[in-house]
Amino acid sequence: MSVRAAAALAIVVAALGCWAPIVVHGRFAMDDFKAFYCSGRVLLARADPYDALPMARCEASPAPAPLFVARRGFVLPAPLPGYAIAAFATLAWLPFGTAAALWIVAMFLATAAAVLLLERLGVGERWSILVALGVVLVTLSWSVGELPPFALRGIALAATGARDRRPALVGAGVALSMLEPQVGIAVAVAAAGLSLRYAIASGAALAVLAVVSVSALGVVENIAYVREILPAHMLSELPAYFQYGLPWALDRLGVSAGPALLAGRLFWIAMLGVAFWFSRTALPREKPEAALLAAPVFALAGSPFLHLDHIALAVPGALWLAWQRPSWLRTAAVVALALPLFQVFLARGTLVLVPIVALWLGTVYGRSLFHGLVTALGAIAVSALAAVAFLVTGFGFSTTPMFGLPSTIAQTPWASFVATHYVLSSWGVWFAKSPIWFGILATAAGFAALGATVRSAVRSGGRADVAAEHGGGEIPAG
Repeated sequence: MSVRAAAALAIVVAALGCWAPIVVHGRFAMDDFKAFYCSGRVLLARADPYDALPMARCEASPAPAPLFVARRGFVLPAPLPGYAIAAFATLAWLPFGTAAALWIVAMFLATAAAVLLLERLGVGERWSILVALGVVLVTLSWSVGELPPFALRGIALAATGARDRRPALVGAGVALSMLEPQVGIAVAVAAAGLSLRYAIASGAALAVLAVVSVSALGVVENIAYVREILPAHMLSELPAYFQYGLPWALDRLGVSAGPALLAGRLFWIAMLGVAFWFSRTALPREKPEAALLAAPVFALAGSPFLHLDHIALAVPGALWLAWQRPSWLRTAAVVALALPLFQVFLARGTLVLVPIVALWLGTVYGRSLFHGLVTALGAIAVSALAAVAFLVTGFGFSTTPMFGLPSTIAQTPWASFVATHYVLSSWGVWFAKSPIWFGILATAAGFAALGATVRSAVRSGGRADVAAEHGGGEIPAG
């Protein structure tokens, strides 16, 4: 094993080690996976996986420490589409401990496969990609058994299929990325914009998922999922500190829930349009993988439901942009996404890793040690300012009024828990979230500007110059 490989693995292990005591003490290891597992188990029992009562019974079932066991009256919802619940039903035959062990192995394999594919796509070399994902993906998703590692694998697979002109891979990647639908739909839209073949492949993948969903839940439950469960889940988490979307910001500024959520949905739809537009510009005709790496960034920039673990899906696009066209701004965006301050402050030992990760990524993506040193100093300064903001204002935990939700669904007790445990009134929370917003918006703006610039250059006759700047042959007119 090379020194570089050993150092990258040490960083990831250290990040996990900083987070492990919190997981063990709180006994919430694999809690999201248990909700997913229970949704499959409830489905096998021919009950409704969106109802609170059967989910609560399953989640309260014993499990070896530190695996999650729900306390009395607590329900962690699984707001998954039917095709995802059907997939978890295949694991629900097993005891929870065994299923959790298999899921951990699957997350490891999905992450490793994604890193190797991203390396082939020109996102950077594998160990730097792993360092960029160590905190925001590995630490966050692996500890609770979340879905982003698989969606990331899907994004990388779809981008590889587009680059290699293999529609079947594009379709398979779209299907996997639909484990996070707000991103998967953007990937499908971008693929459709690239060519008719990819549009057919994406449409076929979505059609298969729809058939699986209907077969698993039936037509009525699938309609209820879209019309009732998804809106209820977004409403239940609207004030939660771990939300990063526009609705959270509007809610904290005093906008009522209905308009805040509507604004988020409309903004997301608009960003789907941007993803389609970018896929039709000249750059993706030369480098089609760019459209599918940019699509998650555009989707997350407008997503009305944006968890901290979803941020990892924007990292490949930020890495690609910084690797292809280095700049201070793009390197800063990479580091901002790789080091989410909330996670760093929750697991305070991770603070030691901030200058190390920033130095590594700054040096690699800035192409010089000087760039890395400045990036590390900048990361230390931003972390210190955020820490001071919280020291001055406190975390300001508060409670908010409960929203009127149907009493039977799992989102209702979850909304009550969020309202009493996960709401911060401190203005310091805005400062801590700002680097993530900067990373996503700067990357989205970078892709949009690149698409517009290349298109303008092609129209003005500067094809050869543009092609040389972006890695080779003449860019065909769009």
